[in-house]
Amino acid sequence: MQISSEQGNDWRQWLLVTSIPLVQLDDDGQAVRMGSGTMVDHKGRRFLITARHVVELGSKGWAIIVQQHPDGRAEYYKLDSLIYIGEFCRVEQSSCLLDICAVQVSSDLETWYEYRTPRGLFDRRPHHVFDSHQLATPAQDQIYGFSGRVRTELHGPQSFVSEMTVFPGLTHKQSEAEEHHFALPVPHPGHDAFQGSSGSPMCDFSRRLLAIVVGGDIETNSIRGVAIQRVLPGLDFLVAQLAAK
Repeated sequence: MQISSEQGNDWRQWLLVTSIPLVQLDDDGQAVRMGSGTMVDHKGRRFLITARHVVELGSKGWAIIVQQHPDGRAEYYKLDSLIYIGEFCRVEQSSCLLDICAVQVSSDLETWYEYRTPRGLFDRRPHHVFDSHQLATPAQDQIYGFSGRVRTELHGPQSFVSEMTVFPGLTHKQSEAEEHHFALPVPHPGHDAFQGSSGSPMCDFSRRLLAIVVGGDIETNSIRGVAIQRVLPGLDFLVAQLAAK
């Protein structure tokens, strides 16, 4: 795939707005854990999808970080209970949970990517919302990328500092069961470099969603994600349940 430096830079800038920042708040409203997610419009409804190991079964207090106000206060959109998506494994004749969970959010929810330093706000753009009618499948002539909020440090009840990082230039390596595996273009820097990016969308250069990032492997120099097509049946179930209410 021939890509100019300008095209590559535009794509990397776009990847920054694809990952939705999540935070877990305790009963006193203090941030205790951070994560990432993906927003998808599906059959007239909007959903937040993330990794099951990020929002663990039975955990509570999760919210989307909508924006930060000029006075430093963060605005949150609190999430309802998430559903944990599973499949029936014909070979083992049993059901198994995917490393995926999801929840419906307001159809007009808009959240913001913001680049702030102690000197002020330097970039502010709305986060991207994917359309389930425009999804990618693995292709050898494509490159892939994702972004994530990593190395988060908590500095008080509603104050945290994190680094928004883009990981571009991956290639599809193989697909096994529900997961796609992607080869990194450089040696794996260690799991700390990706800590906080699980739940982010893996996207192709055509800006389509392919998978939800769930992990990586240092030995194989790869990142893996659950194929978005394996997530859609769970969203269909949610749509049906919500329509029946």
